[in-house]
Amino acid sequence: MCDDDDYEFEQYDTPAPRMSLVEDRSHENLWLHRANDLHASAGAVWLSMADGRGKDSAKELGMREGFDMMLACFPVYHMLCGLSLEVVMKAALVSVRKKPPEHHDLNNLAHLLGVNRNPAQKKILNFYQHSVVWAGRYPVPKNATDDDLAAYYEMSNSVLFKGKTAVKGTIIKTYSRTGATDWERFDALYRSYSALFDHRF
Repeated sequence: MCDDDDYEFEQYDTPAPRMSLVEDRSHENLWLHRANDLHASAGAVWLSMADGRGKDSAKELGMREGFDMMLACFPVYHMLCGLSLEVVMKAALVSVRKKPPEHHDLNNLAHLLGVNRNPAQKKILNFYQHSVVWAGRYPVPKNATDDDLAAYYEMSNSVLFKGKTAVKGTIIKTYSRTGATDWERFDALYRSYSALFDHRF
């Protein structure tokens, strides 16, 4: 009896196997934290350029006179939005013990999460997906062609702008922003996918 008790207590002296640094950093909570970091960073960029704050932000950052924060940072904002959506979707998959695929296809990730999307929702996810590749990092991605670039511009413009005939009977149009990617809309989209994360720990 005593020997058995001694054996039982000896087990407490045996150290639990330590996770590798990579395993530790791959925990689902850290996936969610990184997604939230990217989401917050997108918000910070938005605040620096929206609602007429761009001029003051540029001045505080020491940018040259006339630096246009909206023109310069809008593509970077979209890239961060796309990255945060990608990571939060993958975080939700990891949280239910599913290995996330190694691609940027947001509509495929939404499908894997069981999210039904209408055509407009698929279109905005497609825009953010391509923003990760086409916006914010380099002037053009590696191996891009003129046709690829033209297709991206056409898709991007269809999301960001809407045209209205300026003079009846002519092809002259004026364009205005749709607001489809403004912070309030993006934030709501992000939070809808963040809510799919399984908080078990």
